[in-house]
Amino acid sequence: MLHAVIREHLASARPVASAELVRRYRMTVSSATVRNELAALEQLGLLTHPHTSSGRVPTDLGYRYFIEALMPQPDIRPEERVTLSHQFRQAQPDMGEWLRLAASTLARLTAEAAIATYDRVLEEHEVTWTREIHYEGIDQILTQPEFQMGERVRGVLSLLQDRQLLSQVLPGSLGEGDVAVSIGSEHALEPLRPLSVVIGRYGHREGAVGYVGVVGPTRMDYHRTIGAVRYVGTLMSDVVRALDG
Repeated sequence: MLHAVIREHLASARPVASAELVRRYRMTVSSATVRNELAALEQLGLLTHPHTSSGRVPTDLGYRYFIEALMPQPDIRPEERVTLSHQFRQAQPDMGEWLRLAASTLARLTAEAAIATYDRVLEEHEVTWTREIHYEGIDQILTQPEFQMGERVRGVLSLLQDRQLLSQVLPGSLGEGDVAVSIGSEHALEPLRPLSVVIGRYGHREGAVGYVGVVGPTRMDYHRTIGAVRYVGTLMSDVVRALDG
C-alpha cells in the first residue's frame, strides 16, 4: 500500500485518496478498507494527512522505509546504459568535459538538478586541493510544485552555490561506487530539509576523487535516481582510471 501511495504521489504531486487507489489498482476491497490501511500507515509515521485534503502523502520516514525495504534494485534501462557508456567513451579525454557530461546526463535522466565534482590536488606535500564543480538542471527543479515557494527555492540555490554548504552534504566516508541518500528532515541543516540529495563517489581504488549526485524534492523517483547516480559514478571511475593510464 505504501508503494502504491508513493507511486501515485510521485506522478501527481497531490495527496492520494483511498478511492483513487481502489480505482487505479482495481482493488477488490472497498475504499473504506483502504482508508483504514492508510490510517494505520499514518500511525506508523510512514504517511501524513494534509489538513486541506482527504488524501495522504509519504513522510520522510515513509520514503526511507520504501528505499530500504520495498524498492527493487535501483537501475536505469539497459539501452540507457549502452548509450551512456558510448557517450563517455566518445567524450574528449578532459576532466572538465567529463564533469559536464556527468552532470548533464544525470539532470536529463532524473529531471532534477545534478552535481558533478572533482577534487584536484594542487600541492601534494602540503595536501592543498581545490574542488571543481559543475551543475545542470537547476531550471528543471525550480519548476516543480514543491519549489513554488520562495524559501524553498533559496534552499536549493544555497546548496548549489555555497561550496561550504555543499561540502557538508558530501559524505566523506563514502567508498567508490557507493551511493548515499539523505531525505528531508534527515539533513542537519535547516535550508536542506525540503530536499533529498542522492550522492555517489567515484575515483581510484586508492582514494576517490569526486562526487556525482542529484538534488530534488523529497518526492523523488529514488529507484531511477539511485540507479542513475550509481551508473554514472561507475563511468566516471572508468574514465578517471583511463586518464591516469
